[in-house]
Amino acid sequence: MSLKACIYDLDGVITDTAKYHYQSWKWVAEQMEYHLTEKQNQKLKGVGRKESLEKIMKWSGTRISEADKQMYLLKKNAMYLESIDTMTPSEVFDGFKEFNDLAKAAGLKVAIGSSSRNAIRIIDKLDLVLEFHAIVDGGMTENSKPEPDIFLLAADKLQCDPSECLVIEDSQAGLTAAKKAGMKSILFGDDKGLKGAHLQIDDWLKADLEKFKTLF
Repeated sequence: MSLKACIYDLDGVITDTAKYHYQSWKWVAEQMEYHLTEKQNQKLKGVGRKESLEKIMKWSGTRISEADKQMYLLKKNAMYLESIDTMTPSEVFDGFKEFNDLAKAAGLKVAIGSSSRNAIRIIDKLDLVLEFHAIVDGGMTENSKPEPDIFLLAADKLQCDPSECLVIEDSQAGLTAAKKAGMKSILFGDDKGLKGAHLQIDDWLKADLEKFKTLF
C-alpha cells in the first residue's frame, strides 16, 4: 500500500473562512437573543449548515419552526456569500500551492473534500479551480462530516482506494470522517485538543511529503 492521493478540506486548511462563518452565525444567534462565542464557532468547523443551526439552537435553548429554520439558513448563507465574494487569491495559506504542485509532480492525485456547499465558489475566488483533479462539496452527498461520504466520493472520483488516500483536516468532524472512510489523516493547525490524526502540522511551510508517505 502506498500514498496515491491527497484530499484537502477547504475551510481552515487552504484558506480561512471561519471569520466569515462567525459573522453570519453570530447574526443568527442574535436573532435567538443568544451570544455565540468564537470558541463555540470553532465547534462548527467541518459541520454542515443545518447541523450547525441545530447546535446553536441547542446552546441557546431555542425552539423555532421549520419555516424559521429555513429563513435563518437562507439569510446566513446570503450573508456568508456576500463576504466570500470579496475574497482574493492572496487569502490562500502560504505554502499550499507549492505543496500541492509538489504532490502532483510526484504523481499524486489531489482533491477537495469540503462540507461547504460554497466550496467551488470559494475556490474560484482563490483562483484554484484548475489545481485539483476533483472537487467534492457538501451538496454532492447525502451525509456531511463526520460521516465519511464526502471523502469516499472524492476517492471514487480520483479512482483511488480509500486506504491510499491522505486527508488533511482542521476539524474533529473531518478527522472522524477520515477515520470512518478508512483513510489516514493529518491535522492542520495548532489545535492540540483534536483526536484521530496520524500527524499534525502547524502550517504548509512545515509540510513534508516524504514524511507523509511513511504513513503508508
